[in-house]
Amino acid sequence: MDKVVIYTSYLYRIGGIETWVYNFCDLMKDKYDITLVTKSIPKNARDKISVKVIESANPVLECDSLIMLRIMDEVPRGITYKKLIRTCHACKVKPEWHILDYDYLVHVSKASKKSFQTNGKVIHNMLKKSESEALMIVSATRIPAPDKGKNAERILKLANMLNEKNIPFIWFNFSDNALVNPPKNFFNVGTTDDIQAYIKKADYLVQLSDAEGFCYSILEALVNGTAVICTPFETTKELGVKNGINGYIIPFDMDFDVNKLLKVPKFDYEWDNEPLIAEWEKILGKPPKRKKKTGDIEIKVTRDYYDTDLKRGVRSGERIMVRPERADKITYLGYGERV
Repeated sequence: MDKVVIYTSYLYRIGGIETWVYNFCDLMKDKYDITLVTKSIPKNARDKISVKVIESANPVLECDSLIMLRIMDEVPRGITYKKLIRTCHACKVKPEWHILDYDYLVHVSKASKKSFQTNGKVIHNMLKKSESEALMIVSATRIPAPDKGKNAERILKLANMLNEKNIPFIWFNFSDNALVNPPKNFFNVGTTDDIQAYIKKADYLVQLSDAEGFCYSILEALVNGTAVICTPFETTKELGVKNGINGYIIPFDMDFDVNKLLKVPKFDYEWDNEPLIAEWEKILGKPPKRKKKTGDIEIKVTRDYYDTDLKRGVRSGERIMVRPERADKITYLGYGERV
């Protein structure tokens, strides 16, 4: 098996050259005997590299091919080689940048080659598709909130549990006050008037209160097909939260296997506003039917949207009167149906 040495004077934790190293080594290690040599490398970067790593300023090595990752790195005196390959991972944005000696020059893009005006070969970077899954989590709650009990403490505990198990996640906490000393991957982002826009993009909505009078955020999550992580407060039964089906109901003491959250439930959920409207009409009195304008058509709205004719947002379940051509457009776009 041919010996290949990859050399760079330094590596960061992340960056284009670092990503090239991770992917090149992982995809080529079964074809060549590869060793990475560098003067400086962070431990977390070293742990990701799947070949032998030598951290040294003056290594003594023999190889068939030496790949120099930086265009202005000098070849270490202790490395002997049959073939010198230099890679160029940048475009020439500074006039003093120049490319040192090589037998073969490889640019990672046509743009790089064009900017340096060389006769080098273009080989695009390799990429091994990640098999990991990262969770996107949203919470919307008041902090502090005495009526919610140990909500904030449980939020902090859950974030720390995820980090301890090295489960990749990003958590956006929408609140009027920030969680103090937020852990890694947890972000206080203030408040928003349209939390559903964020909930529907998330894997989970988290609500860890002692009790909730209703809990709009859980309903907003379920209606938008987003699973919930919640404590077993009584309202979850009324809202139809089912453990393992449309979310996870975790104990108040937070004693559970956090790894199960990696399996995000997929589900269907329906919430009907019509019987609720009818109940309110019994209390308020049946409203008189609005007179139809000549030729207008009644539409039952099935999705929230902004109506440019009415100049306001309309909600699912609402009934509106619109022009025939407007009715055609609303039904075509799937915002409503004719009554």
